[in-house]
Amino acid sequence: MSAAGEQEGLFEAPAPAAPAPEAPAGDPGRTTAARDRALRTTAGFDVVEELPVASVRLVGVLPHLDRPFEYAVTPETAAAGPGMRVRVRFSGRDTEGIVLARLAEPTTDRALAPLRRLVSEDVVVPPAMMRVCEDVAARCAGTVGDVLRLALPPRHARAEKADRAAAQKEAETAGPAPDDDGSTGTPPAAVSAPRPGDRYAGLAALLGRAGDPTGPVPRATLTLDAADPWTAVAADALSDLAPEAGALVIAPDQRDVARLGRVLTERGIAHEVLAGTEGPEKRYRTFRRILRGSVRIVLGNRSAAFAPVQDLALVICVDSSDDLLEEPRAPYPHVRTVLQCRSREERCALLFLAASDSVPLRALTESGYLARLDPRPAPVTTVRPHIVAMDQYLRDREGPSGRSRLPQEAMRVIRRGLDHGPVLVQVPRSGYVPAIACTFCGTRAQCPRCAAPLSITGRGGHLHCRVCGRREDGYRCPECDRTQVRAMVIGSTRTAEELSRAFPEVTLLVSGGAHGALEDAEVPEDAIVVTTPGAEPSPPGRFAAALLLDADAMLGRAAFDADVEAIRRWRNAIALVRSAEEHGEVLVVGTATLPAVRDLVAHRSGAFLDRVLQDRRELDLPPFSRVAEIVGDKEACRAFLETTELPDGTEVFGPVDLEGPDAAGRARAVVRLDPHRSRELADALRAGVAARSARKSRGSLRVRLDPPDVF
Repeated sequence: MSAAGEQEGLFEAPAPAAPAPEAPAGDPGRTTAARDRALRTTAGFDVVEELPVASVRLVGVLPHLDRPFEYAVTPETAAAGPGMRVRVRFSGRDTEGIVLARLAEPTTDRALAPLRRLVSEDVVVPPAMMRVCEDVAARCAGTVGDVLRLALPPRHARAEKADRAAAQKEAETAGPAPDDDGSTGTPPAAVSAPRPGDRYAGLAALLGRAGDPTGPVPRATLTLDAADPWTAVAADALSDLAPEAGALVIAPDQRDVARLGRVLTERGIAHEVLAGTEGPEKRYRTFRRILRGSVRIVLGNRSAAFAPVQDLALVICVDSSDDLLEEPRAPYPHVRTVLQCRSREERCALLFLAASDSVPLRALTESGYLARLDPRPAPVTTVRPHIVAMDQYLRDREGPSGRSRLPQEAMRVIRRGLDHGPVLVQVPRSGYVPAIACTFCGTRAQCPRCAAPLSITGRGGHLHCRVCGRREDGYRCPECDRTQVRAMVIGSTRTAEELSRAFPEVTLLVSGGAHGALEDAEVPEDAIVVTTPGAEPSPPGRFAAALLLDADAMLGRAAFDADVEAIRRWRNAIALVRSAEEHGEVLVVGTATLPAVRDLVAHRSGAFLDRVLQDRRELDLPPFSRVAEIVGDKEACRAFLETTELPDGTEVFGPVDLEGPDAAGRARAVVRLDPHRSRELADALRAGVAARSARKSRGSLRVRLDPPDVF
């Protein structure tokens, strides 16, 4: 039984009943009478003799009703067992539920309603997956019913019927495959050639312990060198698994899933893709194939985090800091949280792959939860491109043009790159909220109370904090003690037009935004690709050069993690460029003295992230605090804070009125607590939401734990 279940009393065992007297021989009526006295039902249906009670968890019910309910098992639903879908009558309408257990006697004295229908005899939620859902709900202050709705795709009857027929046909024609020798299907040449995954010494040890039911569960984070494609390292790890072991790979974008799928197909590794973009019929057929174990390796994005892989031994999460891995539906779990729960409950190895280290993973590494897998030493020119920042020397050498957005050095990098292949130009995504910074040194203005970025209302308005509501009239820069501030405005909309005038004979392509994402195969050998972060294509031969424009603007977002996020996006772009040994080069156009830019130029330096962790520890920012956000109607938000019994020591910021055209009458509050008491905060918020649901309080309200954009 999970800790969440123990705390909330969801699975309390009934008091042991006295054994019923045995019926005399030839008097079966006495046993039936004893059963009838123990089991009270509503009228109009029969009940099975063996285990006549089903404990059912309902899907998507109100928060105060998020607990198991008991129903009587009819002869028509006699096959219902743990993990199967059923339909029951609840609150006057048919509701979907999952059977938790079959019982001999009820734990309540109320009359039981019948199971109306057994939807399918498929065990769609095994016991381990039910424990995962309970754990995720407890961590995110949500309901198990909502988590089940995220974990289960809608049933499709035609897809189920077709897959049953396919499974029966496979069973009838089953036989040893021609190349079924227990190998993974990796070509001999791929085994003998040096592999990127072999450069990371601890990876082999992690894979050797993956799926071991005894001993500690291996969990690690691996920050890749730019020259090592994540698809190759992930494929190396999957090919080294035991043939009977299952694996799950979660990537942020569907294009990333397709890239890994192509690599696995080239290596002859069988796999299945479970994607949220597929239609309901195709998705459910894929879900059933995974459920019955027809394939051992599953790829997918956020929606595949709950995929029911049999004999799951390894879970790989790619670029866990990508915002696409944040679930937008209640209870808003991050994929990282779901996979951690699966690793705990199913004892499967957990591996985080990324081109850049992240604050949450570094904190988990320092706490001992994750091991850090570093590559073997190698010459810098072989593992990354030549990276240069537009420093003071380069600017002074060019004169006035060195201060422009596209200096002459950037043009030279593009020309040199076009001699060898395509060139990538990354510009910040449009729509960033301008941050406020010192006019002299460029330090971002932060609230002295909660460390959130300060904002300005209108032209010439006052500085204020959008988190705690503090008005800052006497702001002074903590670095240079000056009082003048400015808004950091982004002007990147004309990049493509400017480059087309400078290089009229070169093919110019735009990826991202209204233009849509550019496919990898659509990049010609002599082209300039202007892209926004996350929309970069990955051509087979990689880019010959890359230009990272508007670095100061990327760092100037109104978010407390703007610098870490900027480095992540830059490193993802750098990972698409050839190594310096292959004439690959990268130019960063921005203030070269900024710590984030210096960290980008340095090779595998942890100084910047160490400083970020130290600053967050001193300011009580995540991950060194547990933070929750309450957003909703102003009166509902205020009443929730007044009626919810938060743990002692909880800091409350707000509620503060939201800004924007659609924010009229809405407010936002932030609560913060020590991370060692995170379960107390989650339980308190969960109880508050349930109490509000039971009272049928008016107004909309949303509660999120650890939202990424809280500060």
